[in-house]
Amino acid sequence: MPDDDGPFQHFVFEPSYSEFERFMHSNTPCTFGPWISASWGCTRDWVKDDGNPNLEYLGEHYGDEEVTVHAYKDEGFECTQETLAEFISYWKSLIMSIDPPRHDNDFPKTYTSLPRYMKDWHFGLCIENKDHVYSVPAIFTDDWLNFHLDFSGGNDYIFSYFGPAGSFTPFHADVFRSYSWSVNVCGKKKWLILYPGEESKLEENGYNVFDQCIRRNLRHVVLIQNPGEGIFVPSGWWHQVLNLEDTISINHNWCNFHCIPRMWNYFEAELAATEAELRSFGCHELMSPDEWTTQCHIVLRANIGMGFPELVRLILINVVRIFGKKHLDHLQEVIPQLTTYSVCSEQTSKVPDRLCCPQLYDMEGIEMFLRSKGLGICNF
Repeated sequence: MPDDDGPFQHFVFEPSYSEFERFMHSNTPCTFGPWISASWGCTRDWVKDDGNPNLEYLGEHYGDEEVTVHAYKDEGFECTQETLAEFISYWKSLIMSIDPPRHDNDFPKTYTSLPRYMKDWHFGLCIENKDHVYSVPAIFTDDWLNFHLDFSGGNDYIFSYFGPAGSFTPFHADVFRSYSWSVNVCGKKKWLILYPGEESKLEENGYNVFDQCIRRNLRHVVLIQNPGEGIFVPSGWWHQVLNLEDTISINHNWCNFHCIPRMWNYFEAELAATEAELRSFGCHELMSPDEWTTQCHIVLRANIGMGFPELVRLILINVVRIFGKKHLDHLQEVIPQLTTYSVCSEQTSKVPDRLCCPQLYDMEGIEMFLRSKGLGICNF
Protein backbone atom coordinates (compact mmCIF):
# COMPACT_ATOMS: atom_id res chain seq x y z
CA MET A 1 0.00 0.00 0.00
CA PRO A 2 1.24 3.52 -0.71
CA ASP A 3 2.34 5.81 2.09
CA ASP A 4 0.78 9.26 1.60
CA ASP A 5 2.88 11.21 4.12
CA GLY A 6 5.23 12.70 1.50
CA PRO A 7 4.53 15.20 -1.30
CA PHE A 8 4.01 12.32 -3.75
CA GLN A 9 2.65 8.87 -3.03
CA HIS A 10 5.41 6.59 -1.76
CA PHE A 11 5.04 2.85 -2.32
CA VAL A 12 6.54 1.06 0.66
CA PHE A 13 5.65 -2.24 -1.02
CA GLU A 14 5.52 -3.16 -4.69
CA PRO A 15 2.30 -1.95 -6.35
CA SER A 16 0.35 -3.95 -8.89
CA TYR A 17 0.59 -2.81 -12.49
CA SER A 18 -2.95 -1.47 -12.37
CA GLU A 19 -2.09 0.60 -9.30
CA PHE A 20 0.95 2.11 -10.98
CA GLU A 21 -0.89 2.59 -14.28
CA ARG A 22 -2.99 5.27 -12.58
CA PHE A 23 0.17 7.36 -12.16
CA MET A 24 1.19 6.94 -15.79
CA HIS A 25 -2.30 7.77 -17.00
CA SER A 26 -2.59 10.86 -14.77
CA ASN A 27 1.06 11.82 -15.42
CA THR A 28 1.76 12.05 -11.68
CA PRO A 29 5.08 11.33 -9.91
CA CYS A 30 5.45 8.69 -7.24
CA THR A 31 8.32 7.18 -5.27
CA PHE A 32 9.29 3.66 -4.22
CA GLY A 33 10.95 2.08 -1.21
CA PRO A 34 14.11 -0.06 -1.24
CA TRP A 35 12.12 -3.12 -2.39
CA ILE A 36 12.63 -1.79 -5.91
CA SER A 37 16.36 -2.61 -5.89
CA ALA A 38 16.56 -5.29 -3.19
CA SER A 39 17.22 -8.12 -5.66
CA TRP A 40 19.83 -6.27 -7.74
CA GLY A 41 23.37 -7.63 -7.73
CA CYS A 42 24.79 -4.12 -8.12
CA THR A 43 23.48 -3.12 -4.67
CA ARG A 44 25.97 -5.66 -3.28
CA ASP A 45 28.81 -5.69 -5.84
CA TRP A 46 28.97 -1.95 -6.52
CA VAL A 47 28.53 -0.92 -2.88
CA LYS A 48 30.79 -1.44 0.14
CA ASP A 49 29.53 -2.57 3.52
CA ASP A 50 29.57 1.03 4.74
CA GLY A 51 27.18 2.09 1.95
CA ASN A 52 29.76 3.92 -0.17
CA PRO A 53 30.53 3.09 -3.81
CA ASN A 54 32.93 0.15 -4.20
CA LEU A 55 35.31 1.98 -6.51
CA GLU A 56 37.86 -0.83 -6.43
CA TYR A 57 35.32 -3.36 -7.71
CA LEU A 58 34.04 -0.98 -10.38
CA GLY A 59 37.54 -0.15 -11.57
CA GLU A 60 38.57 -3.81 -11.71
CA HIS A 61 35.51 -4.97 -13.65
CA TYR A 62 34.64 -1.97 -15.84
CA GLY A 63 37.71 0.28 -15.75
CA ASP A 64 38.40 0.02 -19.50
CA GLU A 65 34.91 1.20 -20.50
CA GLU A 66 34.68 4.62 -22.13
CA VAL A 67 32.34 7.01 -20.33
CA THR A 68 31.13 10.61 -20.65
CA VAL A 69 32.12 13.03 -17.89
CA HIS A 70 30.54 16.47 -17.38
CA ALA A 71 32.61 19.35 -16.00
CA TYR A 72 31.06 22.76 -15.30
CA LYS A 73 32.63 25.94 -16.63
CA ASP A 74 31.79 29.63 -16.32
CA GLU A 75 29.61 29.38 -19.42
CA GLY A 76 27.82 26.03 -19.43
CA PHE A 77 29.64 22.72 -19.17
CA GLU A 78 31.87 20.56 -21.28
CA CYS A 79 31.75 16.82 -21.87
CA THR A 80 34.86 14.70 -22.17
CA GLN A 81 35.38 11.05 -22.99
CA GLU A 82 37.61 9.05 -20.69
CA THR A 83 37.83 5.58 -19.24
CA LEU A 84 35.90 4.67 -16.14
CA ALA A 85 39.25 3.95 -14.47
CA GLU A 86 40.31 7.56 -15.08
CA PHE A 87 37.09 8.90 -13.59
CA ILE A 88 37.40 6.60 -10.58
CA SER A 89 40.94 7.88 -10.03
CA TYR A 90 39.55 11.44 -9.99
CA TRP A 91 36.75 10.37 -7.62
CA LYS A 92 39.22 8.78 -5.22
CA SER A 93 41.27 11.99 -5.22
CA LEU A 94 38.16 13.91 -4.07
CA ILE A 95 37.52 11.42 -1.27
CA MET A 96 41.13 11.70 -0.09
CA SER A 97 41.30 15.49 -0.44
CA ILE A 98 41.70 17.57 2.71
CA ASP A 99 39.53 20.25 1.08
CA PRO A 100 36.82 18.47 -0.95
CA PRO A 101 34.12 20.44 -2.79
CA ARG A 102 31.47 21.71 -0.38
CA HIS A 103 27.74 21.79 -1.07
CA ASP A 104 26.11 22.23 2.38
CA ASN A 105 23.11 20.17 1.17
CA ASP A 106 21.92 23.16 -0.87
CA PHE A 107 21.48 23.49 -4.61
CA PRO A 108 24.60 25.24 -5.98
CA LYS A 109 24.77 28.95 -6.75
CA THR A 110 28.17 28.71 -8.45
CA TYR A 111 29.22 25.93 -10.76
CA THR A 112 32.93 26.02 -11.55
CA SER A 113 33.76 24.36 -8.22
CA LEU A 114 31.28 21.51 -8.67
CA PRO A 115 32.71 18.00 -8.89
CA ARG A 116 32.79 16.34 -12.26
CA TYR A 117 29.90 13.98 -12.93
CA MET A 118 29.88 10.75 -14.96
CA LYS A 119 26.55 10.61 -16.78
CA ASP A 120 24.71 8.55 -19.37
CA TRP A 121 26.92 5.46 -19.29
CA HIS A 122 25.17 2.90 -21.52
CA PHE A 123 26.32 0.15 -19.21
CA GLY A 124 23.81 -2.37 -20.52
CA LEU A 125 25.56 -2.31 -23.90
CA CYS A 126 28.97 -2.87 -22.33
CA ILE A 127 28.70 -5.47 -19.60
CA GLU A 128 28.13 -9.18 -20.06
CA ASN A 129 26.14 -9.90 -16.90
CA LYS A 130 23.51 -7.15 -17.05
CA ASP A 131 20.78 -9.45 -15.70
CA HIS A 132 22.88 -10.02 -12.57
CA VAL A 133 23.58 -6.31 -12.17
CA TYR A 134 19.91 -5.28 -12.18
CA SER A 135 16.50 -6.13 -13.57
CA VAL A 136 13.82 -3.73 -14.76
CA PRO A 137 11.02 -3.54 -12.16
CA ALA A 138 7.84 -5.14 -13.50
CA ILE A 139 5.89 -1.88 -13.42
CA PHE A 140 8.37 -0.31 -15.90
CA THR A 141 8.68 -3.18 -18.38
CA ASP A 142 6.16 -1.87 -20.93
CA ASP A 143 8.87 0.25 -22.56
CA TRP A 144 8.07 1.27 -26.13
CA LEU A 145 11.12 3.53 -26.52
CA ASN A 146 13.88 1.06 -25.71
CA PHE A 147 12.07 -1.81 -27.43
CA HIS A 148 11.99 0.28 -30.61
CA LEU A 149 15.68 1.15 -30.31
CA ASP A 150 16.63 -2.43 -29.52
CA PHE A 151 14.69 -3.66 -32.54
CA SER A 152 15.87 -0.93 -34.92
CA GLY A 153 19.47 -0.74 -33.70
CA GLY A 154 21.31 2.10 -32.00
CA ASN A 155 21.94 3.32 -28.49
CA ASP A 156 19.38 2.79 -25.77
CA TYR A 157 18.13 5.18 -23.08
CA ILE A 158 19.36 2.99 -20.23
CA PHE A 159 22.04 4.67 -18.14
CA SER A 160 24.10 4.60 -15.00
CA TYR A 161 25.22 7.82 -13.30
CA PHE A 162 28.27 8.02 -11.00
CA GLY A 163 28.28 11.25 -8.98
CA PRO A 164 30.61 12.42 -6.19
CA ALA A 165 28.95 14.28 -3.32
CA GLY A 166 28.00 17.76 -4.54
CA SER A 167 27.67 16.83 -8.23
CA PHE A 168 24.60 18.27 -9.85
CA THR A 169 22.18 17.81 -12.74
CA PRO A 170 20.82 21.20 -13.87
CA PHE A 171 17.18 22.09 -14.39
CA HIS A 172 15.68 20.19 -17.32
CA ALA A 173 12.82 18.05 -18.61
CA ASP A 174 13.53 14.59 -19.95
CA VAL A 175 14.36 13.77 -23.55
CA PHE A 176 11.39 13.64 -25.99
CA ARG A 177 9.21 14.39 -22.92
CA SER A 178 9.42 10.69 -22.15
CA TYR A 179 8.92 9.17 -18.72
CA SER A 180 11.94 8.43 -16.58
CA TRP A 181 12.63 6.27 -13.58
CA SER A 182 15.69 6.48 -11.38
CA VAL A 183 16.91 4.20 -8.59
CA ASN A 184 19.78 4.94 -6.23
CA VAL A 185 22.17 2.00 -6.04
CA CYS A 186 23.86 3.90 -3.20
CA GLY A 187 23.94 7.46 -1.91
CA LYS A 188 21.31 10.19 -1.56
CA LYS A 189 19.86 12.67 -4.02
CA LYS A 190 17.99 15.91 -3.41
CA TRP A 191 15.33 16.63 -6.04
CA LEU A 192 13.60 19.89 -6.95
CA ILE A 193 10.54 19.12 -9.11
CA LEU A 194 8.21 21.72 -10.61
CA TYR A 195 4.60 21.00 -11.43
CA PRO A 196 3.89 21.14 -15.18
CA GLY A 197 3.47 24.67 -16.49
CA GLU A 198 5.29 26.31 -13.60
CA GLU A 199 8.52 26.36 -15.62
CA SER A 200 6.92 28.93 -17.95
CA LYS A 201 6.69 31.38 -15.04
CA LEU A 202 10.46 31.44 -14.46
CA GLU A 203 12.27 34.67 -15.16
CA GLU A 204 15.10 32.69 -16.71
CA ASN A 205 15.66 28.99 -17.26
CA GLY A 206 19.01 28.54 -15.56
CA TYR A 207 20.96 25.69 -14.02
CA ASN A 208 19.43 26.16 -10.56
CA VAL A 209 15.93 27.60 -10.26
CA PHE A 210 15.34 26.98 -6.54
CA ASP A 211 15.60 30.65 -5.52
CA GLN A 212 13.19 31.64 -8.29
CA CYS A 213 10.71 29.02 -7.11
CA ILE A 214 10.74 30.55 -3.62
CA ARG A 215 10.72 34.17 -4.81
CA ARG A 216 7.91 33.67 -7.32
CA ASN A 217 5.97 31.21 -5.17
CA LEU A 218 5.99 28.53 -7.85
CA ARG A 219 4.41 25.19 -7.14
CA HIS A 220 7.25 22.77 -6.52
CA VAL A 221 8.42 19.86 -4.40
CA VAL A 222 11.80 19.19 -2.76
CA LEU A 223 12.37 15.59 -1.75
CA ILE A 224 15.22 13.33 -0.65
CA GLN A 225 15.81 10.01 -2.42
CA ASN A 226 17.60 7.59 -0.10
CA PRO A 227 19.81 4.59 -0.92
CA GLY A 228 17.93 1.86 -2.76
CA GLU A 229 14.85 4.02 -3.37
CA GLY A 230 13.27 4.88 -6.71
CA ILE A 231 11.31 7.70 -8.30
CA PHE A 232 9.00 7.93 -11.30
CA VAL A 233 9.22 11.27 -13.14
CA PRO A 234 6.36 11.66 -15.64
CA SER A 235 6.36 13.50 -18.96
CA GLY A 236 7.12 17.21 -18.83
CA TRP A 237 7.91 17.52 -15.10
CA TRP A 238 10.98 19.79 -15.01
CA HIS A 239 13.52 19.03 -12.29
CA GLN A 240 17.09 19.42 -11.00
CA VAL A 241 19.03 17.00 -8.82
CA LEU A 242 21.89 17.31 -6.30
CA ASN A 243 23.92 14.34 -5.08
CA LEU A 244 24.13 14.77 -1.30
CA GLU A 245 26.54 11.85 -0.97
CA ASP A 246 28.75 9.81 -3.27
CA THR A 247 25.98 8.33 -5.37
CA ILE A 248 25.43 5.74 -8.09
CA SER A 249 22.08 5.48 -9.82
CA ILE A 250 20.46 3.52 -12.63
CA ASN A 251 18.05 5.44 -14.84
CA HIS A 252 15.80 4.69 -17.79
CA ASN A 253 14.05 7.04 -20.16
CA TRP A 254 11.03 5.17 -21.48
CA CYS A 255 7.52 5.55 -22.78
CA ASN A 256 4.38 3.65 -23.65
CA PHE A 257 1.04 4.64 -25.09
CA HIS A 258 0.07 6.53 -21.93
CA CYS A 259 2.94 8.90 -22.73
CA ILE A 260 2.78 9.04 -26.54
CA PRO A 261 0.22 11.91 -26.84
CA ARG A 262 2.38 14.18 -24.66
CA MET A 263 5.48 13.24 -26.65
CA TRP A 264 3.62 13.99 -29.88
CA ASN A 265 2.57 17.42 -28.61
CA TYR A 266 6.20 18.13 -27.71
CA PHE A 267 7.37 17.16 -31.21
CA GLU A 268 4.72 19.40 -32.76
CA ALA A 269 5.72 22.34 -30.56
CA GLU A 270 9.41 21.85 -31.36
CA LEU A 271 8.66 21.62 -35.08
CA ALA A 272 6.68 24.88 -34.92
CA ALA A 273 9.56 26.56 -33.07
CA THR A 274 12.02 25.22 -35.65
CA GLU A 275 9.93 26.54 -38.53
CA ALA A 276 9.61 29.96 -36.87
CA GLU A 277 13.35 30.23 -36.31
CA LEU A 278 14.21 29.20 -39.86
CA ARG A 279 11.64 31.65 -41.23
CA SER A 280 13.28 34.43 -39.24
CA PHE A 281 16.40 33.86 -41.33
CA GLY A 282 14.41 33.87 -44.58
CA CYS A 283 15.22 30.23 -45.31
CA HIS A 284 11.71 29.46 -46.59
CA GLU A 285 12.18 31.96 -49.44
CA LEU A 286 15.11 29.97 -50.81
CA MET A 287 13.38 26.59 -51.05
CA SER A 288 10.45 24.87 -52.69
CA PRO A 289 7.64 23.81 -50.32
CA ASP A 290 8.88 20.20 -50.34
CA GLU A 291 12.48 21.28 -49.68
CA TRP A 292 11.30 23.56 -46.87
CA THR A 293 9.35 20.76 -45.17
CA THR A 294 12.28 18.38 -45.50
CA GLN A 295 14.74 20.92 -44.11
CA CYS A 296 12.53 21.71 -41.11
CA HIS A 297 12.37 18.03 -40.20
CA ILE A 298 16.13 17.61 -40.63
CA VAL A 299 16.71 20.47 -38.19
CA LEU A 300 14.07 19.11 -35.78
CA ARG A 301 15.83 15.73 -35.72
CA ALA A 302 19.19 17.45 -35.11
CA ASN A 303 17.75 19.55 -32.29
CA ILE A 304 15.92 16.90 -30.27
CA GLY A 305 17.45 13.61 -31.45
CA MET A 306 14.41 12.11 -33.16
CA GLY A 307 12.00 13.10 -35.93
CA PHE A 308 8.35 12.37 -36.65
CA PRO A 309 9.11 9.37 -38.88
CA GLU A 310 10.97 7.70 -36.00
CA LEU A 311 8.17 8.53 -33.56
CA VAL A 312 5.52 7.01 -35.81
CA ARG A 313 7.76 4.02 -36.45
CA LEU A 314 8.16 3.59 -32.67
CA ILE A 315 4.37 3.46 -32.33
CA LEU A 316 3.83 1.05 -35.22
CA ILE A 317 6.54 -1.40 -34.16
CA ASN A 318 4.99 -1.58 -30.71
CA VAL A 319 1.51 -2.05 -32.19
CA VAL A 320 2.92 -5.12 -33.96
CA ARG A 321 4.56 -6.32 -30.74
CA ILE A 322 1.38 -6.03 -28.71
CA PHE A 323 -1.45 -6.75 -31.14
CA GLY A 324 0.15 -8.57 -34.07
CA LYS A 325 0.82 -7.62 -37.67
CA LYS A 326 -2.83 -7.85 -38.72
CA HIS A 327 -3.56 -4.71 -36.70
CA LEU A 328 -0.72 -2.87 -38.42
CA ASP A 329 -2.18 -3.86 -41.80
CA HIS A 330 -5.57 -2.60 -40.61
CA LEU A 331 -4.14 0.70 -39.44
CA GLN A 332 -2.43 1.29 -42.75
CA GLU A 333 -5.70 0.58 -44.58
CA VAL A 334 -7.75 3.06 -42.54
CA ILE A 335 -4.96 5.66 -42.21
CA PRO A 336 -3.29 5.78 -45.65
CA GLN A 337 -0.77 8.41 -44.56
CA LEU A 338 0.88 5.84 -42.29
CA THR A 339 2.09 3.85 -45.28
CA THR A 340 4.94 6.36 -45.45
CA TYR A 341 6.22 4.84 -42.22
CA SER A 342 5.38 1.25 -43.12
CA VAL A 343 7.23 -1.47 -41.26
CA CYS A 344 7.97 -3.91 -44.08
CA SER A 345 6.94 -7.55 -43.81
CA GLU A 346 10.55 -8.72 -43.52
CA GLN A 347 11.01 -6.55 -40.44
CA THR A 348 7.69 -7.39 -38.79
CA SER A 349 8.44 -11.08 -39.07
CA LYS A 350 11.46 -10.44 -36.84
CA VAL A 351 9.53 -8.67 -34.10
CA PRO A 352 9.65 -11.05 -31.12
CA ASP A 353 6.40 -12.13 -29.56
CA ARG A 354 6.82 -10.22 -26.30
CA LEU A 355 3.28 -9.40 -25.27
CA CYS A 356 3.37 -6.81 -22.52
CA CYS A 357 0.07 -6.18 -20.76
CA PRO A 358 -1.93 -6.07 -24.02
CA GLN A 359 -5.16 -5.91 -22.02
CA LEU A 360 -4.21 -2.38 -20.95
CA TYR A 361 -4.43 -1.07 -24.48
CA ASP A 362 -7.55 -0.37 -26.46
CA MET A 363 -6.79 -0.84 -30.15
CA GLU A 364 -9.66 1.46 -31.02
CA GLY A 365 -8.09 4.19 -28.88
CA ILE A 366 -4.72 3.80 -30.59
CA GLU A 367 -6.42 3.86 -33.99
CA MET A 368 -8.32 7.04 -33.11
CA PHE A 369 -5.12 8.72 -31.92
CA LEU A 370 -3.15 7.78 -35.04
CA ARG A 371 -6.04 8.76 -37.30
CA SER A 372 -6.27 12.18 -35.65
CA LYS A 373 -2.53 12.74 -35.96
CA GLY A 374 -1.83 10.80 -39.15
CA LEU A 375 -4.11 12.97 -41.25
CA GLY A 376 -1.95 15.95 -40.38
CA ILE A 377 1.41 14.39 -41.22
CA CYS A 378 3.23 15.49 -44.33
CA ASN A 379 4.94 12.85 -46.45
CA PHE A 380 8.53 13.72 -45.64
